Amino acid sequence: PYVERIQRGLQVVKQHLGDKSSISTLVFGDLHLDHIKEWRDMTLSPLGYKLEYPLWKVDYDILMADLEKSQVPCVLSGSTVNCLTVGALFTRQLYEQAPLLNVDGFGERGEFHSLAQVWQVTRPIALSVTTTQLQKGCT
Repeated sequence: PYVERIQRGLQVVKQHLGDKSSISTLVFGDLHLDHIKEWRDMTLSPLGYKLEYPLWKVDYDILMADLEKSQVPCVLSGSTVNCLTVGALFTRQLYEQAPLLNVDGFGERGEFHSLAQVWQVTRPIALSVTTTQLQKGCT
């Protein structure tokens, strides 16, 4: 079950970090499916963590522009749609063609999953943070 997998994952993180682990918040990338958010809130709140949804209801065009600005390559890691190939890059072109395929632009209905390869770019680039901002302590 989902909740048990979440708990096991948190246990692994706590074991790995030891005394340094202080997990207080679980963060989800849900975009707009109310029933999924409601289910998460109802099911995971009893675990005692704060639940955050930083992308909730953010306009898709803003999300796509931010993703492009980050320069983080995203690869399709799973798909339930024959014309979307696992391993293909998630690009603006795919995002714009998605409605023609009856697919949500970000795969929000489970049509595809993607892996953001954050390790492919530096942290300042991924976060669009300038060197001056980093020196001032802004991250």
